[in-house]
Amino acid sequence: MTLATSRGPATVPAWLFTLEGYDTPLKRAAVGPSKLPESPIGPSRNVPADTLVPLDRLVEVADDGRSVTVLADHGACDSGPAVHVLETGTDVVLSASVLKARKGPCTTEMIRARVTVKLTRPLGDRTLLDAHTGRPVPHEGPHESSPSWS
Repeated sequence: MTLATSRGPATVPAWLFTLEGYDTPLKRAAVGPSKLPESPIGPSRNVPADTLVPLDRLVEVADDGRSVTVLADHGACDSGPAVHVLETGTDVVLSASVLKARKGPCTTEMIRARVTVKLTRPLGDRTLLDAHTGRPVPHEGPHESSPSWS
C-alpha cells in the first residue's frame, strides 16, 4: 500500500484482511513508523502566539511531488489558514498562520482545513518541516489513530 510521508509517497508491505460482508479487503501497513530525524531548525521564536500556528499533519504528497497537502487549524472568527513555504536543497519549511482575525467577541472553536502548498520543485528526499515546532510535519494528528488503516 502507499502512504504519504514527509519525503513523498512510500510503498510499504501491507496485511490484507478479508471481512465478511465487504467486497474489498481491509489493509493495514505491516511496518511501524521510524524514529523522526533530528531537525535542522529550531522552533520559531519571538513570533506572536496568534500569528504562527502548528500544522496538524501531512495529508498527501502529489504523485509528481510538486505539492503537499497539510491540515492547518484556525478559529471561527478569522478568514482561514495560510501556509507559506521556504525551500532549500535539503528541506521544505512550512509556516502556518491565520488570515484576517476579526476583532471583538468570538467563540473558541478550532476549525481544521486542508491546505495545498505548491513547491518550486519536487519534494524528493527533502525533509518537510513545521516552522512553529522546528520538527518534521507529523503524519498523524496528536489525537488520531495510526494512518496505517485504510
